[in-house]
Amino acid sequence: MTRRTLLARLSEVERSLDRISRSIERIEVATIVREPSSALSVDAYDGLRRQIVAAAQERTAHLRQLAVFAEAAQNQAPQLGPVVEEWLTQAGLVRWPDPADSRYYDELGGEGEDLRILRHAFVDEATGRPVVMGQTERVSRLSTARHAGEHEVRS
Repeated sequence: MTRRTLLARLSEVERSLDRISRSIERIEVATIVREPSSALSVDAYDGLRRQIVAAAQERTAHLRQLAVFAEAAQNQAPQLGPVVEEWLTQAGLVRWPDPADSRYYDELGGEGEDLRILRHAFVDEATGRPVVMGQTERVSRLSTARHAGEHEVRS
């Protein structure tokens, strides 16, 4: 057999295996639905129940956060910043510190050697994926002095 023939047969076997795997999944689903007393069904329903309970708990936690946020915003309380930082920590959401990191910041243009953060990037600490992309712009060093309170980085 030639290499091309072997590769074609291997590809055909992979497709067949995929079809068999999908058929087995359908059979398992049918078993779960038709025989609710089977061990497989009991495990599936228990997993579903746990997911529903977890979702309800998460919703309650988010509602509590919203209530605290609303109260702090209403009172214009100075403790709002620390409260939000605590929520970020609990959620594993990090404000990305490096504006030169193009994985998390979009550069919107400008001229100069320094980068000024227009909007911070927020990254899921568990996955490393951006939740909110940050935005930066290039600024000159003279402009840097005028915007002393803003975050800037030399690139």
